[in-house]
Amino acid sequence: MVWKLPEGDEELLALAKGYPYEAPEASYLYRDGEVRGIGGADFRGRTPVIGHGSNRAPSQIRRKYGHLSGRASEIPVTLAWLRDYDIVYSAHVTRYGAIASTLQHAPGCRVRIAVTWLDDEQLAYMHRTEGFYSYGSLRGAEIELEAGPSGALAEAFVYRGDHGCILKEGKPIGLAAASGEGRPHPLMTQDAILAEVHRRYGDGSPLESGILATIRDPERRRAVLEAMGREALHEDWPHFRQSLVGGD
Repeated sequence: MVWKLPEGDEELLALAKGYPYEAPEASYLYRDGEVRGIGGADFRGRTPVIGHGSNRAPSQIRRKYGHLSGRASEIPVTLAWLRDYDIVYSAHVTRYGAIASTLQHAPGCRVRIAVTWLDDEQLAYMHRTEGFYSYGSLRGAEIELEAGPSGALAEAFVYRGDHGCILKEGKPIGLAAASGEGRPHPLMTQDAILAEVHRRYGDGSPLESGILATIRDPERRRAVLEAMGREALHEDWPHFRQSLVGGD
């Protein structure tokens, strides 16, 4: 994680509770912190990387790439549909206190994702921001683009949560903020999953105090992660081929 966190309680809580953040309902071009039409995007020399959580949101892209300007800051973001996977909560509390997303193989399900098209420099920087994820290709999965250089992708790249996914009553928990069809998992909002995690793994303090503790106290966060990991579901994705292991 290389971008700086805010210092105030209100700003930190908003960052934790706002995940996965507001995003446009149409494909777009990010440039200089702004959302522009996708029509002017140049996809040449770029790697398609799936965004299943916050990386689809302009505000998160701005936090990560706000130091870039002009053409160097351009990132095309095309919406797409991914078949046979659902977007669920990872057994992972981020450094900014949110419960992050991951994918879960779910035959018959179809979810709406974003594809961020990153140049080599942007991709190298993205690797540095993605803690507790492994990076690799999703090859042979059905990915239908709503915009971009082609109607479908035979291969895209993705960050897979290393901690598995959190369970409730034996089932993964889907992100209520994600759109999809035939989703087999119960859905929860970020507010609800934060309350669930801190009820199960917290120290009994009020919710907002617990969230701030996982942000400001590395030992507290580590204890929560270890407890979550002992109960998480770890399953392979049939289309995933790992190429890089991440770290926080």
